[in-house]
Amino acid sequence: MSHVPVMINLKDKPAIVIGAGDVAFRKVQWLLEAGANVTVIAPEGKEELQALEDEGRIGWKKKCFDPDDIWEAWMIIAATDSAKINREVAEAAGFHQLVNIVDQSDLGNLCFPAKLNRGRLTLAVSTGGASPHLAGKIRDELAEQFDENWEKQLEWLYKKRKEIKDLEVNEEKRKEALKHLVDQLWDNVTRGNPSG
Repeated sequence: MSHVPVMINLKDKPAIVIGAGDVAFRKVQWLLEAGANVTVIAPEGKEELQALEDEGRIGWKKKCFDPDDIWEAWMIIAATDSAKINREVAEAAGFHQLVNIVDQSDLGNLCFPAKLNRGRLTLAVSTGGASPHLAGKIRDELAEQFDENWEKQLEWLYKKRKEIKDLEVNEEKRKEALKHLVDQLWDNVTRGNPSG
């Protein structure tokens, strides 16, 4: 399977999660962090999901899956413990929808990498379905190299980059100044020096 890594803006996008167990709960948390408008489809499930519904953070249709449940979804995640139901979800999805089938990745067109966030920096690792556990281990290794200091450094870079882009200089000088900024940030982080 060929994958193209992309960053997707999920803010306010309708996302459906079929299932309400541990895996579904993790996917719901991931979608909420991204700002998606999440609805769960499952007759019953984890208390933590019930708490999210009580807080008004998710919708929950307490029923078995029906193909009509997903026709308006922008993103669909099938995370039940039934391979049969997950396959039915895949078959019901439209060609224009983003679909993740947690236990049969080849049935969908979307996979979730192991990710690491450091403010504006996002690192993602995928093994193409070979081993999510290995992807997590690689992510954890990267977490040691790209520690919390990166969040502050990226905010500094973001502000400085905006200042340079607003300068009335030719494109070549602007590119040179931006490259210098990145080199300075890299030295700051790798040598443990404060920026500025």
